[in-house]
Amino acid sequence: MAIVKKLDLSESLGMALMLTTKSLEKLADLKMKNELGLTSSQWKVILALNFSDGMTQKDLAGKIYSDGSTLVLVIDKMVENGLVERRTDPDDRRNNRIYLTKKAGSVVDSIIDIVFEIRKLAYKGITENEIKSVRFVLDKIIENSDNAINKKQNGR
Repeated sequence: MAIVKKLDLSESLGMALMLTTKSLEKLADLKMKNELGLTSSQWKVILALNFSDGMTQKDLAGKIYSDGSTLVLVIDKMVENGLVERRTDPDDRRNNRIYLTKKAGSVVDSIIDIVFEIRKLAYKGITENEIKSVRFVLDKIIENSDNAINKKQNGR
């Protein structure tokens, strides 16, 4: 007789994390679109480049968890709108590096302000100690998962 296990998604921490992430992302996308006229991918590209300007398209795609082929279209539109520029990588002419323009740089503070506003809305009614506890638990889950991945990749 086969044993059938049911996955209780209402008790799943992973599902709660995914729903939390999606909810925060939806709110951020809405505010960025309404207040700055930026798409989801555009504001993420600007923020990522603000921290590390001149990334290759491949590295940038990895930073914002985007498919490389999709990102090409986003960057094309951003170049057209004067938000970023492509420059040939001096070390490898097959690659392009992406740089923020002054126009995009002028909205970075507004993007960051919106991120802080979203945090304030989302963290309403949650104490700083509760936030620190959640952060500790999440860091431990990441550490445990990364360790398990490394063991599998190293054949242990």
